Amino acid sequence: MPERYSSYRVYEQLGKGGMATVHRAEQDTPHGIRQVALKRLVPTLDRRSVALFLDEARLLRYLHHPNIPDTYDSGRVFGTYFIAMEYIPGRTLKELVEQCRATADPVPQQIVLNLAAQLCEALDYAHNRRDEHGRPLGIIHRDVTPANLIIAATGVLKLVDFGLAKATPATEPSVAGVIKGKLGYVAPEYTRGEIDHRADLWAVGIIMYELLTGGRQLFEGPSAVDTISRVRALPIPRPSLANPGVHHEVDDVVLSALERDPRRRWPSAAAMRDQIRAVSSRLGDQADDQRAVAWISGVFEPKRGRAIRLTPMMPMVVHAPPAVEATDRAPPAATRPSRRGAVIMCVAAIMVLVLGALAWTIRR
Repeated sequence: MPERYSSYRVYEQLGKGGMATVHRAEQDTPHGIRQVALKRLVPTLDRRSVALFLDEARLLRYLHHPNIPDTYDSGRVFGTYFIAMEYIPGRTLKELVEQCRATADPVPQQIVLNLAAQLCEALDYAHNRRDEHGRPLGIIHRDVTPANLIIAATGVLKLVDFGLAKATPATEPSVAGVIKGKLGYVAPEYTRGEIDHRADLWAVGIIMYELLTGGRQLFEGPSAVDTISRVRALPIPRPSLANPGVHHEVDDVVLSALERDPRRRWPSAAAMRDQIRAVSSRLGDQADDQRAVAWISGVFEPKRGRAIRLTPMMPMVVHAPPAVEATDRAPPAATRPSRRGAVIMCVAAIMVLVLGALAWTIRR
């Protein structure tokens, strides 16, 4: 039975983070049943966690874009804060990367270009969003990772989870020396306390690299210190070194996003998106949203290979023991002494000796 939470019927958990859980839920509306992704803050007395959750709720009401899920409602019920958002059934890019890593198959470059262009669309909108008074919100997502990118059934890419986003109207200020986001995707300047919208483009470059190379990770190390060291100084190879099928212009798009000096990086998400589209057009055979989602769906389908063949059962030749002369044959089973009988006789003999010794002792 579903959990009842205000006007929502809450079903299975979709995700869980350090601050909140996300469940699929349903809500009755005048237009029928609406599926929602219900994000709820875990019970806490930490005022900072509550402030961050409320900042996210306030920020989401400004975001209305095809590549960002809509937000329907937010508030507090039974002492628990919640945000009700558009439910997007589909695969995450994290699942796609892991599947490609398991099969060692890269994503075709035209499909990567399609997904990257959609992601840049979402970031360009968020980076330039203004409030109702026309003031820039100064949004930086800070957590652009494959886990926060969902591919809907229509092939539309959705950027989710603005819980770590930095924005001008935030009530909870950033803490110096604290890095928010997954270290393998943070920009090198952020590890030194500097950040602007170009840090999100660095993450786009890493995601493109992973998709093009069959899930190869650029900077993940065995520890946080190792990962940060790699982010700051590890030489960055061209994707075509791992996948010769990658065109040199696609290489250039990725490496421009992965410039360690943000001044040499793409100046904006719009500039990166425009170049991606230009390269895709020049390469030909462009992939639209439907083609992209069809290919991705095929990746997760069971492969129809040849039927499983078992090792054939070969008959084993049984060799009869050599014949023996009649005089050497073993006696019939009826005349052979049994092992059990021999054991009984030995035990009986021992008992006779013990009883005889005991009687002799008593007599003395």
